[in-house]
Formats: sequence, C-alpha cells, structure tokens
Amino acid sequence: MVIRERSAAPAGYNRPSAARFNAIAAAALFAAGLIAGCAAQKDPAEATLSWLAPQTRAAKPVDCSMPLLSDLPNADYQEIAIVEVSNDFDADPREAVDLARRKACETGADALVILENQQQKRGKPLPGYSAEESKLAGPESGANIRAREHTPEIGEVGHKARFLSGVAIIYKTPRL
Repeated sequence: MVIRERSAAPAGYNRPSAARFNAIAAAALFAAGLIAGCAAQKDPAEATLSWLAPQTRAAKPVDCSMPLLSDLPNADYQEIAIVEVSNDFDADPREAVDLARRKACETGADALVILENQQQKRGKPLPGYSAEESKLAGPESGANIRAREHTPEIGEVGHKARFLSGVAIIYKTPRL
C-alpha cells in the first residue's frame, strides 16, 4: 500500500515563502504604528505677537530670564506687545507659559504681565456640532455655516482648550 501525502492547498497553489510572510507582517506592523502615532499626535502650541508700539529694542535671547507678573506694575511702564498662546487641553500648562515667555523675549521687553490663563472645560458639544446633528437642516445644525465663520473663543467648540494672554512691557525708568 502506498501512502500519499495530502495537501490542504488546491492544485497549483504555491505557499508563500517565509521571507514574503515576514515582509507582509512588517508592513502591517508599520501601518499599525503609523496609525497609532497619528492618533496620539497633538497640535503644537501656537503663539501670536501683536505690536502695540514701534519696536525700539533689540530682541533678547530666546532663553532670557523674563520676569512674569500677575498684575500690572505700579512703576511707569509702556505696553509694547500683546502675546497670546493657545494649546491643547491635555498639554502641560507650563508649555504655554514658556512659549509666551520666549515670545516676550523676542520683543526686548522688561517683563511679561499674564492677563489671562484659562483652560476650557470638557462637556457636551453645542447643538449643530455633532456628526448626527450636522446632517439636519435648521438654524442649529451644520447647515448654519455663517455663524461658525469666526475664531472660536474659549469654551466654544473648535478652541484648542488652553489660552494664555499677556502684555509685554518696558519700564520707562531704569529698574535697580
């Protein structure tokens, strides 16, 4: 009696080589890692600088020791620029302060007065901003686009969730 080896594969089927299998597995792992990396990626903090007066001082080094004040000083000063920073909800609060400080150093200021430092609270989305509601027509739906053509304020959907605003100042009389 002759015993034949049975193959589960249909006739004409060639088994993939181990090298091909490893290449496919590596590509799948790479794609999964890429997707996971993109999902965890956060937007970088954004800063804007708005000049209030002509620039009369040279910029200081980015890592200058810029004093941070919580109130406007009693001394004679001039406001030279507004510094605003927005950042993600889960970002470290010090990141926004550090970026504001670096921007103030660019102005050549003597100090940065922090006027506002807020974090948005998480909650239910406003009407018209969920995927289901945006499909409906009406004043509170996604069809009402004109109402959304503005920069979101803190607390509104679309805001980055952390906001810092300050003013860079220079002292009119030398400080000791």
